[in-house]
Amino acid sequence: MYATLRSFGSLYINQLQLINALARSGNLSDAAEQIGLSQSAASHALTRLRSELNDPLFIRTSGGMRPTPYGAQLAASLRNALEALSQGLGQHSTFVPATSERKFKILMNDIAQMLYLPRFRDKLSSEAPGVTLQVEPAPLKAPHSLLESGEIDLAVGTYTRVVSGCKQRLMYREHYSCVVRQDHPLFRDGMTVEAFQSVGHIVVDPRGYVHEKLDRLLAEQNIVRKVELAVPYLVSLPWVIASSDLLATMSSEVADAFSSYMPLKTMPPPVDLPAYSIRVFWHERFHNDPANVWLRNLFLDLFKH
Repeated sequence: MYATLRSFGSLYINQLQLINALARSGNLSDAAEQIGLSQSAASHALTRLRSELNDPLFIRTSGGMRPTPYGAQLAASLRNALEALSQGLGQHSTFVPATSERKFKILMNDIAQMLYLPRFRDKLSSEAPGVTLQVEPAPLKAPHSLLESGEIDLAVGTYTRVVSGCKQRLMYREHYSCVVRQDHPLFRDGMTVEAFQSVGHIVVDPRGYVHEKLDRLLAEQNIVRKVELAVPYLVSLPWVIASSDLLATMSSEVADAFSSYMPLKTMPPPVDLPAYSIRVFWHERFHNDPANVWLRNLFLDLFKH
């Protein structure tokens, strides 16, 4: 097969189109006009094809140019191949949300799901009722490989390891807040360095997120947390905090959401900490893909500020 394929290496698309057109029309002049060649150029192309393929391909008869058996077989194969190529080239530019039944996959941690999914799902339902959404948990290693392979369409959040081959857009800048129960005795008068360091802390596994830098940022200002409880997910925190003397440091947006339905008190950290970015990530392979463009723009339109 390799040798057979190599024998076609010097052919051009217009020569293959000529075979297809000549098989349909039976007239070299008509075939040349159909594919945008002069009659002289078409004649030279046919001569070269005969030499390259070692077959006359088309013979002049009283009924016009008729294909040899090999020419007829080749024309039939080329007709299917050229149609498939034309369809493939035309598929790039279309994505119709209202009629699409595509499944999209997005990486989000549990907090991103809490903050974004209700509004995002409502928007999807109104603009693309046939589309389905699958949310995947953020992996601890190499989330960019999932974006690169196309297994995941977007990643949303504060990932620190989504780098290789990825593009990104800023949604907004976020700040840290500290959260304790509403009547915590150490924080009646607000936040102090002494209270922050003396109280027990609850922390969430931060690997792969911006929060993995938090202890280093605190240590740079000679602040040390006394960790008494570590959990894998943020969603349990409001209940644990409300029923204990523990303190948790988290994003301000999350702190405000938790304190809206639990008896919690939110305060700034005891020292200034840098803001961090919430971003949308996708792989450069899919940068011009109409479906991916639509999906990320829909998300950004809802949450960018």
